[in-house]
Amino acid sequence: MRLELRWSDVDEVVAGSATRLAGKRLEVDLDGLRSLLSADARLTGIRLDIVHPGERCRIGRVFDVIAPRAKLDGGEDFPGVLGAVATAGHGRTLALAGLAVVATDQQTASVGTLAVIDMAGPNAALSAFGSTHNLVISAWPAPGTERSDYLAAVRLAALKTAVCLARTAREAEPDRVEVFALPPSPRVPAEQAHLPRVAYVFQIHSHQRPTGLDEGILYGDPVRRMLPTIVHPNEVLDGAVLRGFMGRSVTTWATQNHPMIQALYAQHGRTLWFAGVVVTVAQATAPERVRSALLTAGLVAHTLGADGAVFTKIGGGAPHVDMAQAAAQCEALGVKTTAVVEDMSTDGSAEGMLLFDFPGVDALVNVGSSQEPLTLPAMDRIVGADDLAPRLVGETRATYGTLCGAIEQVGATRVMAEVR
Repeated sequence: MRLELRWSDVDEVVAGSATRLAGKRLEVDLDGLRSLLSADARLTGIRLDIVHPGERCRIGRVFDVIAPRAKLDGGEDFPGVLGAVATAGHGRTLALAGLAVVATDQQTASVGTLAVIDMAGPNAALSAFGSTHNLVISAWPAPGTERSDYLAAVRLAALKTAVCLARTAREAEPDRVEVFALPPSPRVPAEQAHLPRVAYVFQIHSHQRPTGLDEGILYGDPVRRMLPTIVHPNEVLDGAVLRGFMGRSVTTWATQNHPMIQALYAQHGRTLWFAGVVVTVAQATAPERVRSALLTAGLVAHTLGADGAVFTKIGGGAPHVDMAQAAAQCEALGVKTTAVVEDMSTDGSAEGMLLFDFPGVDALVNVGSSQEPLTLPAMDRIVGADDLAPRLVGETRATYGTLCGAIEQVGATRVMAEVR
């Protein structure tokens, strides 16, 4: 399977009479885009704001962040959610660099549960979204709209916007083309057969919070009772996997630009052979967890034939244990494992981050702690949370978990915890 990401750099974003890309300047017809999004009867009062790097602005109520992408010649955009169900991960995909679509959740009421993005000050450097031009969508639920329907509508609006913006690059010569090509797992050339085979186990949801029927995560499926499944890494990069409605630990943007998959690709054929990806969910009961761990290990060891595997989780403590059990089963089958974890301790101790003690699962990479205190400096304006501006505009205490993108559990993070 071969995927081309055709990147166009965006240095400037402005409101315009038409949505178009002129060189590195993106002009957005905000009225036309608002009209497009207003077709969804579940939403009302749609507001669109453009926020720039370096602007003394704080974006509040962040729900998710989407990277602008669109298929160039055939294929479905975000299949199963926006487009029809079809295999992602092949062909040519348009991608805009330097730009992100930020969806906000206007039903989030408490300042303590908000996710924010700072566009200036010290925190801007801690998140990828402090250096992107951000188109922020604020939309309110129409009367009678249920919570899950509202969130589904907000996410759909963000996906439509991401595709609309990316399509402006259809006639442009890309600034660069990134190619991702991985042959079927067993087909290892003889001259590279000595390389260790490494798989990636990607936990995409935690059933600590059951999904809604319209909460498409894998090709539009809400992954209820999903068993471990092998997917091509290109499918993940090309919109097959979206973040669900839970938590702030992984954005869809981070999944589309998946650092773990990109790192394995970068070493493929050089220091390792990228054997493939297994997607899993964190289960809710002990029998389900054991079953999932056994099946995951079998796919990694026997189907992909991996010598090593990298694991990530999504969410809190139960997903942590779920991941560890699967890693322990892999170790029992002779597969060396590395777990990428967020420090879940509340006391800052190295021991507290573990939450498990399995023999052999001893290679851990820590992506920092969402509980670590953080200061949000004063800003000049608030976007996405006008009614909370008096409490968000001034200096306030928060945590790294409050800053969207600071702690991305798939590894797209700029902080870490270190034991000295």
